[in-house]
Amino acid sequence: MSENIIVRNAAAADRKDFRRLWKACFHDSDAFCNWFFEKRFLPEYSVCLETEGEFASCMQAYPYSVWLRGREIPGAMLCGVSTDPNHRKKGYMGKIFPYEMEMLRQKGILVAPHTPAVLESYFSFGHFPVADASYLECKSVPAYPVSKNIHLLSAKADFERIYPIYLTFAKKYSGMILRSKADFLRKCDDYAADGGKCIAYVKNGDIKGYCFFYQTEECVDCVEAVATDGNYYTLLEGLYPYAEGRALTVKLPPGLLLSCPFGKMMRRQKGVMGLCNMPELLRLLDLNLPYGFSVKDSVIAENNGCFDFKGNPYNKASVFEIEAGRLLQVLAGYHTLGELKQTIKIYDMAAFEEIDRLLPKCSCYIIDEY
Repeated sequence: MSENIIVRNAAAADRKDFRRLWKACFHDSDAFCNWFFEKRFLPEYSVCLETEGEFASCMQAYPYSVWLRGREIPGAMLCGVSTDPNHRKKGYMGKIFPYEMEMLRQKGILVAPHTPAVLESYFSFGHFPVADASYLECKSVPAYPVSKNIHLLSAKADFERIYPIYLTFAKKYSGMILRSKADFLRKCDDYAADGGKCIAYVKNGDIKGYCFFYQTEECVDCVEAVATDGNYYTLLEGLYPYAEGRALTVKLPPGLLLSCPFGKMMRRQKGVMGLCNMPELLRLLDLNLPYGFSVKDSVIAENNGCFDFKGNPYNKASVFEIEAGRLLQVLAGYHTLGELKQTIKIYDMAAFEEIDRLLPKCSCYIIDEY
């Protein structure tokens, strides 16, 4: 007898089951889970799967604007993709993922970024890397002098003061979430709910940078470090005293070159992104390229076909044929067409090279997890 599987939109009454699966799969603290499912759970942007009456798999999304190639794009960050341990390896993610992506498209969402622990899990859905991050890693931080210019932040007014730094920083990188002030303050509450701390580097009364971090007996994990140009090193010096005798990891923008006598810098792929509505994304990006190309997408049917760079149907010969996820890597600025040449069918090399020249790479980064 075939399995009775239902994939559906989430409802407010599903909150408890979503929380249970989150806790079982990600092992976050009760304090964080309580905060998250009170402040972040949006059933109208989430989906779930039931089998034989059991709540077996689910995923969530939260709408944000995404900064792509200097344009503000309607997006939704995916998170909480989870399956009950007793129901894994049954292909359930392959059922809820296309359902979620189509639902987002119908809501006017164009792109869906996320930062999964295992990026490769999403390649089969056309969600490919669109951002890197640099990491400063130290096995043990020695004693370091405390700076009088470093201040521990805790009040709402403090966090309101650092919001402009975040917003200016976000517009430097393709792929960043453009949070409103309310969303930024909500994120500050998110960190605090799980014991996160925030310090700021203040010079002559002006905040030059901030970082959010978690401190345990064994390590300090800095998950968000933002500074104005030339002030990262001083900001990190302010973090070292909190990590004395502990291991330290600091997530930083890609391409940032910092020297640390007791640590090393590593660069890793961090975020992936999916394409919900390719024609509308092209329209908003407003690329002035007089060519047409073909797109293949196994998840969103409406993304398939031959288009020009304004997102309109194109009935002349295509310059190339490309997977939707690979196209998004180019549109985001993470890769050039030339770098992806081995994954593309090229029909007109001269035109392809011209398009490649007119779509240069961008600095790509994403801080947010959800």
